Amino acid sequence: MVSAFAFTTTQVGQGLAFGFGAFIVFFGALSVLAHDRAPDHWGLAVVGLAMFTVPFIGNGFSYDRWSSWTCWLAGGLAVILGGFAWMHDRTTTEYGISDVGDSQRLRHPWSYWIGRLALIVGLAAVLLSIGLPATAAPRAVTIGLGAMIAVVAVWSLLASEPTHNFLTLAIVGFALFLSPWVAAFSGDGIAWTGWVAGGLATALGVAGYVRGERGDFATAVRDDSTERYRRRYR
Repeated sequence: MVSAFAFTTTQVGQGLAFGFGAFIVFFGALSVLAHDRAPDHWGLAVVGLAMFTVPFIGNGFSYDRWSSWTCWLAGGLAVILGGFAWMHDRTTTEYGISDVGDSQRLRHPWSYWIGRLALIVGLAAVLLSIGLPATAAPRAVTIGLGAMIAVVAVWSLLASEPTHNFLTLAIVGFALFLSPWVAAFSGDGIAWTGWVAGGLATALGVAGYVRGERGDFATAVRDDSTERYRRRYR
C-alpha cells in the first residue's frame, strides 16, 4: 500500500496496487483474529493471484513499471503465504486426523506425475502467453488461467488426498480450453496456447479425478489417518 503511493507513476497503477494491497492487509488481519483461518488464507491466495496477473491486463501498467513490480512481488508473496497457510489449516481434532497420519505414503506414483505434468503445463502456458504477440485481453486470460493451473498442480502435489484437487484442475483447464471462443480471440496465435494447455490440463485433471474416485483413495486415507490418530491420542 505504501509502495503504491511512493513509487507508482500512473493513476491506474496506483489505484489497483493500493486496492489489492489493502485486500492483502484485510485478509491478513482477519487471519490473525479468526479461529478458523482457512477462508482467510484462501482469500489471501486468490487476491494475491489476481494482483500478480493484473499488470498484464491493461496497457496502463506498461508505462508504470514500479506498479507492475509492486503487484508481481506482493501478489506472488501473498499467493505463497496464503497457499502454504491454507494447506496447514486443518487441525487434528477438527478436520480429523488427516494431518496426523503419513497418508502421502498411500499415494500412487501416478498421482505425483499428474501434478508435475500439470505444473509444467501451467507454467508453459504462462510463459508462452507472455512471449507471444497478443492484445491485452487474451494475454490476461491465458496468463491468469495458466497460473491457476500451476497453483492447483502445486496443491495436488502437497495434498494427502489429491482427488478434489484434480477435479479443480480439470475445471480450470476446461475454462482455459474454452477461453479462445468465449473471449473471442480464436483467430489469434495465442489461442493455440489456450487450446493445447487447456486440453492437456483437462485431460490430466479428469484422469486423476476419475482414477482417485474409482480407487476410493479418500477412504483409504481417512482409515489410515483415523488409525494413526487413535494410536497417538487414545
